[in-house]
Amino acid sequence: MHDYFRFRRALLALLLGALSCAALAPVSAHAAAPVGRGTHVMGLHHRHHDAKQKSFNWSGYIRKGHKFTSASGSWTVPTLKSTYDGYSSTWVGIDGAAAGDGYLIQTGTEADVSGGRRTYRAWWEIITPTDPAPENVFAKLAVHPGDSISASVAKNAAGRWTMRLRNNTTGHSASHTAAFAGTGSSAEWIQEDTMVGGYISTAPDWGSVTFRRLLLQHENPHLLAAEAVDIVDAEGTREAAAGSPTTSGNGFTVTWLATGTRTAAG
Repeated sequence: MHDYFRFRRALLALLLGALSCAALAPVSAHAAAPVGRGTHVMGLHHRHHDAKQKSFNWSGYIRKGHKFTSASGSWTVPTLKSTYDGYSSTWVGIDGAAAGDGYLIQTGTEADVSGGRRTYRAWWEIITPTDPAPENVFAKLAVHPGDSISASVAKNAAGRWTMRLRNNTTGHSASHTAAFAGTGSSAEWIQEDTMVGGYISTAPDWGSVTFRRLLLQHENPHLLAAEAVDIVDAEGTREAAAGSPTTSGNGFTVTWLATGTRTAAG
């Protein structure tokens, strides 16, 4: 994918920041950036004194549970408004949010700015405790700002898992099926920031991303407000906020609020 082909180097991290409430700490990592430039991390997630969860890099909704085998959702690829370097991804996944869980399976789209150039891609990724695997780009599935996307992660009858992404605007789709040994202890619908050079990057201005038609185990998840998480950097700046669930309980919007400050990922 020429100079901007990007590996995802997974970084397994755990931040148990419980102060007054039980901590919720994803430990797997999802990477997306030009070679030698950056990595998306998942795992810098914690709960403060207030009821809403906060993360250095995740904003969206996290459902904790047991033996989840299917999650899906739809969104529109955001149009980046900023020109400074910044990296972001929108995705659906299973596992990676429970303390001690080193597994994660996910698929989504990325919207990044590097050197003033905006790029948009589709990808899938599987992380295990012993294999911090790189991102895999769906090279033949083009995505553009404004495209309608549907994504799903599901276990099939043979016990393997399929990550599927469809560009509803173009009618094209891509998928990948592989083995996955996660326990299904969480499901996520996330707008994510990126790590660059060991720091969570400033948030590119993607405006807002609305997740629609969410399903968990092929049913409406009926999201709860307490399951929302915001991106808050180390300086306390709230970079992105997950809004309340829709009245139907199967959607929400994440809104960009501020560029924020680079936050150390370790």
